[in-house]
Amino acid sequence: MVAAAPERDRRDFATYETVETHRIRITNTTGGPIEVSPDEGGSWLQVGCVTRPAHTVTDGYAATRWSRDGTVCATAVHGLRIRAHRWESSDRGAVFALVPKEFANPPPGFGGFDPGASGIYTDIRAGTSVFRGLAPFVGNQVGLALPDGGTGRLPANYEPQIGDRIVIEVRRPVDTPTAFTFENRDGGRATAEFADGSELLLGRVTRPLRGAGRFDATGYTGVGCINTNHSGVITVSTAPDNNGEPLFDDPFGETRGGFMIQPSAHARNEGWPIDQVLVVAPPTDDSPPLEGRAPLFAGFLGLAFQSRDPDASYLCTMSVDGGPWEPVPEYVGRSEDLFTARGLERYFGETGRSRGVRRGLTALRISFPKELSGQEEAAGSWKSLALVAGDLVRRR
Repeated sequence: MVAAAPERDRRDFATYETVETHRIRITNTTGGPIEVSPDEGGSWLQVGCVTRPAHTVTDGYAATRWSRDGTVCATAVHGLRIRAHRWESSDRGAVFALVPKEFANPPPGFGGFDPGASGIYTDIRAGTSVFRGLAPFVGNQVGLALPDGGTGRLPANYEPQIGDRIVIEVRRPVDTPTAFTFENRDGGRATAEFADGSELLLGRVTRPLRGAGRFDATGYTGVGCINTNHSGVITVSTAPDNNGEPLFDDPFGETRGGFMIQPSAHARNEGWPIDQVLVVAPPTDDSPPLEGRAPLFAGFLGLAFQSRDPDASYLCTMSVDGGPWEPVPEYVGRSEDLFTARGLERYFGETGRSRGVRRGLTALRISFPKELSGQEEAAGSWKSLALVAGDLVRRR
């Protein structure tokens, strides 16, 4: 019998050390440059342009209530969302967004946040550059460039103005886990695992995952990759991205597929169909809520994915019947039972890999890039990795 991993006791993620990897600067005017600096603003490299600037803020989606003012409140392959401030008339955030070119006009069936006039629309493709390897983390600080070259905080009740130079300071945690794991059963453990063999209990599963659903922009994401992380969700794609080329959210067919992991309070508010969502609650009844808190719903999960190098990626795998980690299914569309014993047995048979399945999905694992979690010596700095992964030579 393998001995249980020692329980990690030196911190609970209430605070954690971060390091700056790069900055993103957006000039909010038509034709304005979108730039990245790997050296704390010392030099800048243009990665795209603004095609339509933002003029206002708008009412955010429900989970913005758990975000902080002046920070990135969502990171996704199809857009970055920033909470400017809190509406006095509600508990939601006032939000503006950075939007890839494919979502300037959301496709039919789009079910996500549509920023309208609060969007800064770009010529950068979804799932690349600042919407992939150069994406910030939830909770990263957002400010305005100052004349002296520094960065100031967003003013109270901020609304984007034409000509504003908006700066996102991208900071990653110094001490990251090797993985998050979720036992797919009622009462199952959600844990963070570390390179030294220790683990930290993060929560308990109150609703296991059974199926898959049609989630926005998963066709731009890649099988097993992180599609979205915000204060109330982790979305993982099961849809292929056509050998690295994203697939549009086709109104005449279907290119979307994936599942969600949600904290319990937000899941109750949203009322998502039970088959598409794994729900995780705090570890004890007197623990603080998970919404908007590190490490699951702020600060730690990125979008980086290298199709030829899983060790440089955030990647979700699964265990079936308690077996070894293996890729999640490549699946497009909606299924009520994809991850059940019957559903997985059917899936393996349809893909020419027939096998008997007794219990179905027993666990999920989201692994971190090895460079970040101390599993290997970095060949170069994370700054270099971010620039390469970000696809700075844009594909249009």
